[in-house]
Amino acid sequence: MKRLTKIFAALATCSMLMGFIGCKDKKVSSNEIKLGLLCDITGDIAINGGITSSAMKFAVDEINEAGGINGKPIKLIIYDTQSDNTVYQDMARKLCLEDKVDAVFGGITSASREAIRPVLEEYEMPYFYAQQYEGGVASHYTFCTGCLPEMQIDPIVDYLFKQKPGAKVYIWAADYNFGQITSEWIVKAVEERGGTVLATEFVPLGVSQFSPTIANINAAKPDIVFPIAVGAAQMSFYEQWANAKFADIPLVTTTSGLMCGEHKIFEAPALANLYVASPYFEELNTPEAKAFTKKFREKFSESQVPYLGMDIETVYDSVYLYKKAVEKAGTTEAEAVIAALESGISVDGPAGTVTINGKDHHAIKNSTAVRIEKDHSVTQIVTMPNVKSGFLESLGIDLIKSGKNAPNKQFTPTDK
Repeated sequence: MKRLTKIFAALATCSMLMGFIGCKDKKVSSNEIKLGLLCDITGDIAINGGITSSAMKFAVDEINEAGGINGKPIKLIIYDTQSDNTVYQDMARKLCLEDKVDAVFGGITSASREAIRPVLEEYEMPYFYAQQYEGGVASHYTFCTGCLPEMQIDPIVDYLFKQKPGAKVYIWAADYNFGQITSEWIVKAVEERGGTVLATEFVPLGVSQFSPTIANINAAKPDIVFPIAVGAAQMSFYEQWANAKFADIPLVTTTSGLMCGEHKIFEAPALANLYVASPYFEELNTPEAKAFTKKFREKFSESQVPYLGMDIETVYDSVYLYKKAVEKAGTTEAEAVIAALESGISVDGPAGTVTINGKDHHAIKNSTAVRIEKDHSVTQIVTMPNVKSGFLESLGIDLIKSGKNAPNKQFTPTDK
């Protein structure tokens, strides 16, 4: 996977500022709005971090060229967190205590999000987690704008189970909270539709040899396989799977194909028969998606950002959601911005209209399921409009009512 690291190495940037004042202190009036971004420009998750930083820069530059937010330019401060959760925590504190940013964006993996979320809650900092994730975070300060299980797993399971009712499935997932909780959502979706989960296997991050896993799958004889791979090393599963000649078994994932364009990076047919869903991806043929892809490509070439996937849309729309909230609030003061976000504001972006559900602080958006073919072309299967996660509300959680007394924790399907 060395070639993946090389692809994104040119994207590395880092800003350093000085000063020391707590976030909870009243901020000195400023002629600029400071946004902080924490992402892995180096390390095992660098493939995602380079994309995230490019999308953030694109949105910020676009807003600044149009006059900024309420007449103030955005100053973007980016720290490379090196795929290290301790660095994430240190840099989160730095953004709050030294840089005095108005909001924080970033975190790639769920582990990195959970590393910095308590820090940002301590300093009462609005935080946008703009990544596809497993759902369930209920925090007064956190807004999750990426894909959720309801947007990715459910439409594809529905589609495949219509073709093969009662299907038997095998799950392997990255062995940390994202993979573990995502596997719970897969089990829930499969069992609710009358299917059977034959086995769930967890694979440590950094593992690149999948002969034992492929042997386990072969022995189990599933109808569908769910690979939930995270990081450059685990993506090597697909080439090894293709070499094992199991291409007739459908693969369903939430992480590969439309996130970093693995179907463009790997040689066909490594990702053949892979199903994945996303609000936006480079091949999406809606007017909004085509217009966005065109203007993004005018600034970033394929040599800079090889593929425009779901992370691009999520980060881009998150910056515009923050912009609209500040404009509605008339200030960058945290509680006023949070109240504006909770009012149900919407923006129109690459995926169409994206709305914040104030009760759970998650995004409502469209999602399109696709199949990657043997030649790695993309076939669009079905689009689900305005997908909303009802999970936290089903637990009786209302973040508007709870305010600063929010649970500030993550819930999983086993909590229901």
